[in-house]
Amino acid sequence: MKFSRRRRNTLSLVRIPLVALIDVVLFLLLYFIMAGEIAAGEGQLSTTLSTDKKSTPTSLAAQVLRVETAPEGVAFIIGQRRTGSAVELAGILGALPKDAGVLIRVASEVPVEAAAQAVQACRDAGFAKVSYVPTTR
Repeated sequence: MKFSRRRRNTLSLVRIPLVALIDVVLFLLLYFIMAGEIAAGEGQLSTTLSTDKKSTPTSLAAQVLRVETAPEGVAFIIGQRRTGSAVELAGILGALPKDAGVLIRVASEVPVEAAAQAVQACRDAGFAKVSYVPTTR
């Protein structure tokens, strides 16, 4: 009986394709170099807030119009003034500054028609920014 020792070449089993590995490493290196060059530095980014030197100071608070139910019907309340008519409301709103807009707070028990009248009165008075906020109690 003849026993022969075969010597296995273990290096051929664990062979790593170095060419593909070098290609991937060079590709990643090139990618990071390009990405680093394209992005602007944080100090060079422009801000989203810009100021206009010619503008006049304005009130930043929006007008608040509350629409609530009253014993006589619906009440439109803006500041200390209270009215039940949409026509009077448009007159009151016409005298107010319109830059900041108006915020309409409508109570939950107010009919939809009254809320629509308030929004329309604000539009008729010349407000460009009208926000509607229903309140719940």
